[in-house]
Amino acid sequence: MQALPQLRHEGWHRLPGLVVALAGILASYGWWQYQEGVMQSLANARFERQALAAADALQRRVQTKGDLLMGLRGLLMVNPDLPRADFERVAQSLKLDMGHGSVLNLHFTRAVPAAERSAFEVGARADPHVDGSLPSHFTIHPVLDVSEHFVVDFVWPVQGNEQVQGLDIQSQPANVQGYLVARDTGALVVTAPFSMAQEGPGGAAINIRLPVFLPAPPGQQPRFLGAVGALVSISVLVEGMRDRGYLDGLLLSVHDVGLATGAQPQPPQPLYMGDDLSVGSGHIRHDVQVGGRLWRVEIARTQSFLTPQEEHLPAIMAAGALLVTALLTALVALLARRRVQALAHAELASRAARESESRFRAVFNQAAVGMAQVHSAQGGVVRANQRFCELLCYDSEEIASLHMQDVIHPEDLPGNQALLARLIAGEIPEYRLEQRFRRKDGSQVWVDVTVSAMRGGDGPVRYHIVVVQDITERRNTEDELHYLAYNDLLTGLPNRRLLRDRLEQALVMSARHQTCGAVLLLDLDQFKTLNETRGHEAGDQLLRGVAERLRRCVGSGDTLARQGGDEFVAVLRELGGTSEEAAAHAEEVAQRMLAALHEPFELDGGEPHHTTLSIGVTVFGSQGEAAEDLIKHSELAMYEAKAAGRNTLRFYDPQMQAAVAARVQLEADMRVGLATGQFELYYQPKMADGHIRGAEALLRWRHPQRGFVSPAEFIPLAEDCGLILQLGQWVLHTACAQLAAWSGHPLLGGLAVAVNVSPRQFHESGFVAQVLQALAGSGAEARRLRLELTEGMLLQDMEDTIAKMVQLRGYGVGFALDDFGTGYSSLAYLKRLPLHELKIDQGFVRDVLTDPNDAAIARTIIALGSSLGLEVVAEGVETEAQRAFLERHGCRVWQGYLLAPPLPRERFEALVAERAAQAV
Repeated sequence: MQALPQLRHEGWHRLPGLVVALAGILASYGWWQYQEGVMQSLANARFERQALAAADALQRRVQTKGDLLMGLRGLLMVNPDLPRADFERVAQSLKLDMGHGSVLNLHFTRAVPAAERSAFEVGARADPHVDGSLPSHFTIHPVLDVSEHFVVDFVWPVQGNEQVQGLDIQSQPANVQGYLVARDTGALVVTAPFSMAQEGPGGAAINIRLPVFLPAPPGQQPRFLGAVGALVSISVLVEGMRDRGYLDGLLLSVHDVGLATGAQPQPPQPLYMGDDLSVGSGHIRHDVQVGGRLWRVEIARTQSFLTPQEEHLPAIMAAGALLVTALLTALVALLARRRVQALAHAELASRAARESESRFRAVFNQAAVGMAQVHSAQGGVVRANQRFCELLCYDSEEIASLHMQDVIHPEDLPGNQALLARLIAGEIPEYRLEQRFRRKDGSQVWVDVTVSAMRGGDGPVRYHIVVVQDITERRNTEDELHYLAYNDLLTGLPNRRLLRDRLEQALVMSARHQTCGAVLLLDLDQFKTLNETRGHEAGDQLLRGVAERLRRCVGSGDTLARQGGDEFVAVLRELGGTSEEAAAHAEEVAQRMLAALHEPFELDGGEPHHTTLSIGVTVFGSQGEAAEDLIKHSELAMYEAKAAGRNTLRFYDPQMQAAVAARVQLEADMRVGLATGQFELYYQPKMADGHIRGAEALLRWRHPQRGFVSPAEFIPLAEDCGLILQLGQWVLHTACAQLAAWSGHPLLGGLAVAVNVSPRQFHESGFVAQVLQALAGSGAEARRLRLELTEGMLLQDMEDTIAKMVQLRGYGVGFALDDFGTGYSSLAYLKRLPLHELKIDQGFVRDVLTDPNDAAIARTIIALGSSLGLEVVAEGVETEAQRAFLERHGCRVWQGYLLAPPLPRERFEALVAERAAQAV
């Protein structure tokens, strides 16, 4: 890249930035000063508001003490001869120490004429206190030569105020002055401050007095009785305000400046000087009227009354202003520098324009991709490089006579023309697309096309450049990958992914046009056998042949896909307006498919092979069915077709889904039942010669909602889903634990318990270890455990069966062959099995008296067991005649409803005890 010319006048572009920086600093300083003033004004306003609130609170708290006196005055007005004890009792109920700590005492000062002094003293000494004691030393003191005494008659609390009783307050000028003012005005009066010994040095107290007048008849003056008063400590009052937060951040001093109505100001007398106002700032003076006197309250502050955020706000605002100044300075400096650079670029551009044309020609002719300059309005090729000519198989003279409309494939031309129109209109600067070009020989080539406008100033687009690159090979590869992604490689049919897309489309069209269609799931019968006997190559040939025949059975608008393995799916569209009509058409197609496979298939290296189909059909309409549900429903119907004998079709029935759902729910309930202990063991007794000698343990499931669930319902399901292993292990451990629990019982200790073992459980590799672990873990005797096997086990790995039985037999475990006669048992293997007993199936026992065949079978089994030295047990004995028949032919051991059905443990134990008692 060519370097820019050296910047001229490099110093001047810094000047605007310096000017902006200086102005910003000055503005930031002014802003900081302004914010400091605002915060200071805010702090002063808050201080003034707090100070006035404190002064008002002081005034209110003094006035509230006067409220205490109202009640006492009312008592005395009603009963001028109020006993001392009643006064003290009422004063005591006011609980001064709890709500009025600043009140040192409450008292009543009575006006006593000098002539009545002696009688008054005698009466006072006879008036007891609330505790019953008498003020025997009550005298009016000091002795004054006056016409009327003002004597403290009642005081509360008494303790600490003994000297106050009988005090003639005329000996205290300040005190008597307030008393006389109260008498003359009839209003609440506060005295001037005076010192009290209990308040300590500098402590001041006031006396609040309320006059008491006795009601008088009309036309007469009320008689003055005296005054009730409250002695209040100002220091305690102020400290109480401080404790309640009225003085947070404040320093306080209070002075009494005389009567509120006094014409001449008096020297201030201190009421409260507990704070040193000199250490505070921002002094405020406020006068309040209290009980006819004027108090001067001076307040100073000890804190700013601003939050930490407010204190730092001016600095933050100044910092923000400085930051903005820095940013503006940088921006202005950058703009100035950019202007200088723009001048340099303009100089460079004029030089580059001269070189542009020569470079364009060099790039145009030497480019590795095809390039052509095209007239935008007419589409004619103005010039093209050699690569463009080679791509289209034209020489340079021929290419100059062509128009781009002649080169672009007709199917791709509309899209190209629309984009070109937007390019000419200036809506887009360029566009890119993939399209097909036609060569001179008529063949087509896939190209990547980029079209850019050639602009000359602000005028319209006259020419554009077309850049093309051959991408035929890449497109072929993409088409091949797309085919592999959506088609089955073996049959060429759509695969599962494309099937899902086609089925979704069919459902949308069905809903839009209100028509019905169908999904057919086809599964080859016995295909696994072909793979195992003739190899996978023969299987692949068969799948290809089946796909070819099935493809001819569906219409062009339908889809036939390979689901996987030997499964095919057909999606049939627009089969009619009703589900019945669609079902009829779907059945026709399915029948054609079944018929198409009647002819044998010629497979390499073998004889012709015959195969059949099982088809499940599900009809869909406009009900909003899900594609996955349709496949599942068709699969259920297909399994019904297989169950019906194969080579047939079945339609989906919603009851199938209900049955499957019920089966799934039952499996889930079974797992919960195992975890929560819903399964129980019942015991059906075995009789031999009139005595109970053992029992068969039978599994029962007590469902919390359904009650008892039949074993015929849940045992097959447990076999299918694998839960039979857990159930079998639980039964084995529970039975062994019960044997161990019975071992010490005189009647139950000798009983043997038989446990049914499923084939799947028995053929587990660790079955022997499970049995031995159950015996060892419970402590049960192995000789009292019987394992009942079915004849079906003898058909699966006989050698393994015999080995496990012999191993367990060595530990003492016994074996019984259950339901003997219902399956296939080889007598050669039977004599090798270490059995203890054969059990005659109840199907033979039920009709042994009415069916000669069943009677003959029962006799044969009894004879066979006897010849092999095995004990024969009859199951399902329900009548005495059946038992007698079996005993007559040598079968002495039996079980059935003749004795008892399967019983829970408690009832089984009771039955054993009952039979033992009857035998005695």
